[in-house]
Amino acid sequence: MVRRATIGDVAAHAGVSTATVSRVLNGGAVTEATAGRVWAAVSSLDYTPNALTRGIFAGRASTIGVVIRDLSSPFYLDLIRGIDAVAAANSSLVMFANTFRPSDHEIALVRMMDEHRVRGLIVTTGESTDSRLRRMAESGTPCVVVARTVPGPPPGLHSISLNDAAAGRLMAGHLAECGRSSVGVVTSGGRPSQIARTAGLRQALTDLDLPLPEDAVTIAATEKDVDRAVGELLARAHDRGRPLDAVVCTTGRLTVAVHAALTARSVAIPDDIAFLTMDDFPWAAALGISVITQPAYQMGRRASELVVERPSRAVSVLVEPTLVARSSCGENSAGKDRADAFRPEVSS
Repeated sequence: MVRRATIGDVAAHAGVSTATVSRVLNGGAVTEATAGRVWAAVSSLDYTPNALTRGIFAGRASTIGVVIRDLSSPFYLDLIRGIDAVAAANSSLVMFANTFRPSDHEIALVRMMDEHRVRGLIVTTGESTDSRLRRMAESGTPCVVVARTVPGPPPGLHSISLNDAAAGRLMAGHLAECGRSSVGVVTSGGRPSQIARTAGLRQALTDLDLPLPEDAVTIAATEKDVDRAVGELLARAHDRGRPLDAVVCTTGRLTVAVHAALTARSVAIPDDIAFLTMDDFPWAAALGISVITQPAYQMGRRASELVVERPSRAVSVLVEPTLVARSSCGENSAGKDRADAFRPEVSS
């Protein structure tokens, strides 16, 4: 097996110190003759610099860290594609980590990214990581929180989020247009995005004289909880004497499970119950599922750009949701598509 050339080999070949080789490789000041000897040695030995070591000398690696909460959500796949596109165009690698949602794991992974001195960090984590993100931003590492905002962020701590209340209003308006009046909601819990979507839906339904009772909202923390949650929704509505004619899912990662729970009960969509959910996915069109989408790819690109551009102020980007109406809410839904573009950026 051929031994990989080291920085010491390059130094010996060029007749200089390893510190001089490091200065040359990192663009430091040396004489033209010395730089020529070092680069000739690098070429002759086919030396590949250790990117991690170079990052340590420079004080920061060229890697962009990304900590994702749950890769089972279709939203995150396009987000990652957008992040990677900008990173690749700016000579950066992307280091991904999936937390699987536990807050202690999120904290540990963010800390590890900090210890690796990443060029910048993009996260979809919960509030438990905010103190570490603040410290990283204050020490010069740009951080971007996706899918929520951070109150009072310091310079260098940015956010990109969906107008979640508007997403809820879009849901309510579309269901009303399709003649639905008894709505049940499956949500994944206490994340700000879930709360805001449900609140927007409830307010818009109330404005249309279609109240959403408290017990018409149920929580399914994981896919395993969905069948129980759907069963509870249907039973409560029956007990109220107003059987559901629509079910909304406020998170894309539970879409398949909610759809399966309805069809397992021989519910015909949309004849018996309309179904509306968050985030598009490859099979949604084939199944005729209407969705509220967010521009995940563009959000990923903007997050990566904020790392690369390093604006001195804290930037908050709010994006608008889009309704992609198919057949799952009834005849009136097919063929409609409503979209809004990015809102202007504002400083916090």
